[in-house]
Amino acid sequence: MNDLTLTITDLKTKVEKLVGLHQQLKQDNERLTSDNIKLLGVIDEQKLVIETLENKNKELTENTKEEQQQLITDTKEKINELVQEIDSCIALLK
Repeated sequence: MNDLTLTITDLKTKVEKLVGLHQQLKQDNERLTSDNIKLLGVIDEQKLVIETLENKNKELTENTKEEQQQLITDTKEKINELVQEIDSCIALLK
């Protein structure tokens, strides 16, 4: 009878320990699930930031190209004006 009591007491201790470990793992799981949800939110926010920055980069690139084209056009016009003025001066010298 004494062995049976020890076995039952030992079994009860092990079950209590198992229940305690189960509760701890349950809490850990809830915490990890919460952290996961928060991190997924951060990922979504970062995706939006990346998309916004990519759009701004694209706009800046396009604006820079347009400005360069305008500068080239303006420079060509100025060169043409100078060439015409030089031609006029040469014509006057003749």
